[in-house]
Amino acid sequence: MGLEHLNGGFLLHLLNEQSEHNSLADAYLIGSMDRWWANCLRNQEERQVIGEAITKVRSGQMTFTREMYEDALRQRKEAGTLSIVTEQSEEPVTAIES
Repeated sequence: MGLEHLNGGFLLHLLNEQSEHNSLADAYLIGSMDRWWANCLRNQEERQVIGEAITKVRSGQMTFTREMYEDALRQRKEAGTLSIVTEQSEEPVTAIES
């Protein structure tokens, strides 16, 4: 239906709600998101970036804020690639070039 581009943003929205606000943090939703939804993204680069962000949030290494969410989507719209700048390092979480 041509809506594949919305999946990454939706996952990042859920991650923001879970990380910053402790909302939508049901164990089943988190498990499904981490093990299934995030791995089903067709865009390999976005799948990697979002997977790394999820790993950092779940391990307590970062809080995925609304500002980070909005910056990631803005950057993807402007540059065509998704990256996430973490609060702690200010270095973007980006896909590894192969």
